[in-house]
Amino acid sequence: MRPIRLDLQGFGSYTGSETFDFTDTDFFALTGPTGAGKSTVLDAMCFALYGRTPRWRVNTTQNAIAPSAVEGRVRLVFAAAGTNYVATRILRRDRNGKVKTTTAALEQLPGGVNPADDGELVEGLGKALAGSPSEVSTAAERVIGLPFEQFTKCVLLPQGEFAEFLHASPADRRKILENLLGHSVYRRVQQLAGAKRDAATTAMKTLEAQLARVPVVSDAEIAAAAERVEQLEKLTEPVRDKATALDGLAAAVETARRRLSEAESNLGSLTYIKQPEGVVDIAAQIASANGAVTEKAAEVEATEAEDDRLRTELDGLDLALIERQIKAWAELGETESKLKTGQELTEELRDQFAEAKELEEAASEEVEIQHASLHKIRMAELAGTLRAGLEVGDECPVCDRPVETVPEHDLSESMQQAEEASRTATNEFRDAQAAVVALQTKLENYEERLTELQLAQRRLKKKLEDVPEPAALQAKRASSEEARQQLAGTGAALKAARRALREAEKRKAAVDERRQRAWKEFQHARDQVAVLGPPAAGDDLAASWANLTDWAAASLERAEAEREAARTELASLDGRAGTLRKELRFALGEFDVDVPRSGTGGDYVGRHAAAVESARAASARLVETRNQRVDLDADTRKYQHEAEIAKALASHLEARRFMEWLLSEALDELVAGATLMLNRITGGQYDLIYRDQDFWVVDHHDADMARPARGLSGGETFAASLSLALALSDQLASLARHGACLESIILDEGFGTLDPETLDAVATTLEALTLSAGRTVGLITHVPELAERVPVRFRITKDAKGSHVEKTWS
Repeated sequence: MRPIRLDLQGFGSYTGSETFDFTDTDFFALTGPTGAGKSTVLDAMCFALYGRTPRWRVNTTQNAIAPSAVEGRVRLVFAAAGTNYVATRILRRDRNGKVKTTTAALEQLPGGVNPADDGELVEGLGKALAGSPSEVSTAAERVIGLPFEQFTKCVLLPQGEFAEFLHASPADRRKILENLLGHSVYRRVQQLAGAKRDAATTAMKTLEAQLARVPVVSDAEIAAAAERVEQLEKLTEPVRDKATALDGLAAAVETARRRLSEAESNLGSLTYIKQPEGVVDIAAQIASANGAVTEKAAEVEATEAEDDRLRTELDGLDLALIERQIKAWAELGETESKLKTGQELTEELRDQFAEAKELEEAASEEVEIQHASLHKIRMAELAGTLRAGLEVGDECPVCDRPVETVPEHDLSESMQQAEEASRTATNEFRDAQAAVVALQTKLENYEERLTELQLAQRRLKKKLEDVPEPAALQAKRASSEEARQQLAGTGAALKAARRALREAEKRKAAVDERRQRAWKEFQHARDQVAVLGPPAAGDDLAASWANLTDWAAASLERAEAEREAARTELASLDGRAGTLRKELRFALGEFDVDVPRSGTGGDYVGRHAAAVESARAASARLVETRNQRVDLDADTRKYQHEAEIAKALASHLEARRFMEWLLSEALDELVAGATLMLNRITGGQYDLIYRDQDFWVVDHHDADMARPARGLSGGETFAASLSLALALSDQLASLARHGACLESIILDEGFGTLDPETLDAVATTLEALTLSAGRTVGLITHVPELAERVPVRFRITKDAKGSHVEKTWS
């Protein structure tokens, strides 16, 4: 696996969007202060591929999202075996604060997609390999060729453990090697073998207990059971034949019993055929009842005809109309009388009105005379007033001429008389006007009333134009009253006639009912013996009953003979059936088959078939029991064998020499691979050997001198431990299920304790590794001197907003 690009957003300390571009990068360093987020980059790579990291608990994602983020995204573009892939996982925090992976995908990119181009990377996504978190983890293991545990030891190298491994004591080195190689699995195998042994032993004991409860079945028992089945099967045909014969006799017996039952039933029916009492008198009673009904019906018919005639007559005389017409004649006479009186009063009132009118005109003339006289006196009085104080010779106030004489003036009494006369005339004129108005109003009312009476008179006369005179109407009314009285009498007679008719019909119905009942009794008696061919019914009831009773008396003798014959036949058939039942009971009783003393052929066949099936089942159970013992014995031996093998395996794995041998073999292979790697890194200067339970380095530049690992310099120790780590990486990769090809390694170690010369040796070693092994090498360090020797550096810083990355080149 070779990383190409890593995109982070909201993951760990990377709250914002950050991109690590590893394109065309063979040797890079992740630098920055402690806690800046360098190791989080490795966590993100592991999470994108496997959904977990070495620093988290298994399947725990609670701390994967930044505390201030709701969603976290990780996308890793990588190459494996020459093909580019992109792994994406998205996490989301729910309302309860729980973090879950909501989206996961692994896709194979087309060859022409540029991973450094965001737009092309999104638009050019190719073949989908997985679409769920678990599917992505499985597909990533298949593509890379390494499971999670081996990936963390082959790609993310535990170089620091090998530095400790070089200087450890033999006992500590054993523990470290077990941890690095994962040899703890053998302890797990030893534990599983022990558990397998215990489980097999328990199963063996359980089967032994079951085997003890299963009875032993001998060959003789199986043969006896098979013999019983064979003998019972031989009885099948004889039992079937006798059963068939028995069922045939049963049918004949049933027929004989039916004949006997019919004969006894016929005897009973013939015995009870007797003519009811009074049948002979029914005909005379019916004739008498029919005559009474006919007579009463004729009376009702005659009475109804008279009633209809009177009603028709009354329907022609509309009494209400006659009454209205008589009332109209009376109204006409009254109206004409009122009209005559009104005309006379109106004429008198007209005369009074004319006289009042003349008085009004005279009073009007008198008012004018009195008003003129009063005016004259008033003018004279005015002139007198003007003369008051004038002297002879004064200028006249009227004509402006000098006054020659001054006349005498005293008109006060004449003025009072004239005013009194004017008032009297005016009052009389007003009284005359009021009298005229009152008479005129009254006259108008009289004339209006006359008009109404004249209209009423004309209306009544028109209404009575074709109406008879009042005397003729009175005669019609009297005739209608007489017809009504006659109709009341006819109605009473009609009710009495109808009541008598109902009584006659009721008596006739009772007689008819007696006749119908007698006919029903006859039909019922005949139906009881219909199969015997009784005589048919005639029209006469008494004659029909006489013929039936005579026939019944003659048929009794024949029915008694038939009953005796049926009894004889039934006794014979019962005897033959009893013999067959006895033979069947004897044949089946030899095999202890319980059979009924009486029953049908099917009962015996059923009991025999049940006995055959029971015998077959018993035989099969014996065979099954013996087979069960054989199977239980075989299973018991199988679990005993498994327990012995598991016990031996647990014993072998429990032995100390096995683990020592296994670790010794692994250590030899590890040292051989590390020697090749160290020789390649150091340009052939050093070899690594293991002797006397310790590591030695052979320096070919110093006369092949061997020095113990504890005496190595810092740079030499780093080179030796790195060689061991790379050898382990290759060894684990070769043991991987899919034969992984390692294309990159990343060292997550601190180099702060190394001196400048050692740092220079470390840088030289890592640079040589990129050239000699053809791998991408990455390291995590906060030592500036070492970082400056790396051509590509990713500077990681952290502030209040989270971690940030900056890519630089040397």
